[in-house]
Amino acid sequence: MINDYQKNLTLDYRDPYFTLDGISLGGRIFYNEFEASDANIVDYTDKSYGTSLTWGFPFDELNYFDFSVGYTHRQIENLGGYYQIQKFLDSMGDSVTDDGGLEVDDFDWSVSWTRNNLNRGFFPTAGNYQRASFSMTVPGSDAQYFKAQYDVRQYIPLTEGHDFSLLMRGRLGYGNGYGSNGNNDYLLPFYENFYAGGYSTLRGFRSNTAGPKAVYDQGAGNNPALVGSNDSVGGNAIALASVELIFPTPFVSAETRNAIRTSVFVDAASVWDTEYTLENARVISGQEYIYDYSDPTNYRASYGAALQWRSPMGPLVFSLSKPIKSYEGDDEEFFTFTIGRTF
Repeated sequence: MINDYQKNLTLDYRDPYFTLDGISLGGRIFYNEFEASDANIVDYTDKSYGTSLTWGFPFDELNYFDFSVGYTHRQIENLGGYYQIQKFLDSMGDSVTDDGGLEVDDFDWSVSWTRNNLNRGFFPTAGNYQRASFSMTVPGSDAQYFKAQYDVRQYIPLTEGHDFSLLMRGRLGYGNGYGSNGNNDYLLPFYENFYAGGYSTLRGFRSNTAGPKAVYDQGAGNNPALVGSNDSVGGNAIALASVELIFPTPFVSAETRNAIRTSVFVDAASVWDTEYTLENARVISGQEYIYDYSDPTNYRASYGAALQWRSPMGPLVFSLSKPIKSYEGDDEEFFTFTIGRTF
């Protein structure tokens, strides 16, 4: 896969019937190059490779569990000297390279649970989908951290024929470090941060731009002097919510409606950094970008309309949206187009 900000090569194999009782076995080998600035994130480059092994366990017709173990090597360069990343680097010791980059070797394990009772695989109108996941690097990895996420989608039919349905979506996520390296506690690595903005999280905002921004500290000792910026850095916690009214597409035939879905929606999202502690400090410049990034009530919201089309080349999604609440430094995006993914 190649796009504006990423080059990825993955060899992935999964046997869904590794055993007669439905246990699956899969493996993955990957190489990835990521340019953060091209993804609307504060600048850094990340070259990584690794491998993982995954087992799947069906519990019943609705519930499924996955368990995996893996290894990842990362070489990260062009790191900026902003306050949030400096706290993380202080805990990384010998993993920080002589030129100020970062080189880490991490071994991790993860477990996830999925429950799916949607009434259809494409354009569902009733039912519920839930997924919870937890991942953690093992003690002794260069970066010691954990990360958890829960996603839910609920479709509620409003008419007998399911012409009108209500879709409610939500996401909660949190991650942090565990243990310490000398006098510095481990933190969630910046490359694992949560972000908001874009079709899958918060429409009306450009991808990854709605959330905490990089703060540069040009002070000395215990006298911080802050410089604000509009560079997105994400946070270690996220909460998303969306309400969407699905209705029959006007001016199209009944046969075509099976391939087209229209809706109006309201999205809301909050991304915050529970480790952010710079408050009441002297600000040299960029005051408009600086606020308490540890406060989860600093949310963004938007409203709009969307059209999804099951085209011959795959699912296409068009949306028009406008922010209701935003902050300085957030990039607004009125029109979005997505291929290959729907709700």
